[in-house]
Amino acid sequence: MKAYKVDHPTGVYDMTPALIGLIDLAGAETFPGTLFKMAHAMTGCGHLTAFAFDRDADPLVLIAENAGQRPVARDVANHYRSTYWRHDLANQVMAGTPTSGSATWCIRTRASEIKHSDYRSACYTSVGLGDRICIAGAPANRTIRINLYRSGGNSFSDSDEALIARGADMLLALIGRHARDARAAQRGPAQDVRARLLRVAPVLSTREADVCAGIMEGLTSEGIALRLDIGINTVLTYRKRAYARLSISSQNELLRLVMD
Repeated sequence: MKAYKVDHPTGVYDMTPALIGLIDLAGAETFPGTLFKMAHAMTGCGHLTAFAFDRDADPLVLIAENAGQRPVARDVANHYRSTYWRHDLANQVMAGTPTSGSATWCIRTRASEIKHSDYRSACYTSVGLGDRICIAGAPANRTIRINLYRSGGNSFSDSDEALIARGADMLLALIGRHARDARAAQRGPAQDVRARLLRVAPVLSTREADVCAGIMEGLTSEGIALRLDIGINTVLTYRKRAYARLSISSQNELLRLVMD
């Protein structure tokens, strides 16, 4: 694995002008596909994913795009999110990194360097991936990792890596904005419930509040898991933690706490 803080090397073509053209698309359904096409044309990547990492939750899939007829990126991203992200070598670099004001990192990993065989198979070799460049940072108090992959035997060149590093901050800012704008477009009664909950229970973590808001809306654990793109067991864990923080034990008690 190769990891370093991005210092914006000179002498390589800058991705930033092309990325600026995507600003108006942030939050739109067409943004992920358009971003991937641009990244594919400029870097030769065949697979692009992006995740948001909160302090105590499984990562959230923000983007999952790939070249070819089969849309495998989403399946791979979901396997990574639900099962394998803890085995990612990038965690060794990001461990202890603050979620605000931190540096931007470029982390390069080859499939052959991954010791965990199930992770290596599910997220690399089974779909023909061999080389990954990960850009990681916290553009808005939330850690985001952007992964660009090439197939085995077709590694990124040094100039490809330099090009990606050059556009790292803009990539992170764009995807952070896309995530925020997409959430804002989906705001509705659920967000009102969550806002009211946090006013009376500010001790809750982000995900605990999300889960409790879903409970108050009458969603099942499965429904909350689908909304938040997390596992059912994770939903149950957050519910247990939230109820313990609030010294309650049921949905009715939660409703009374918030509505009183």
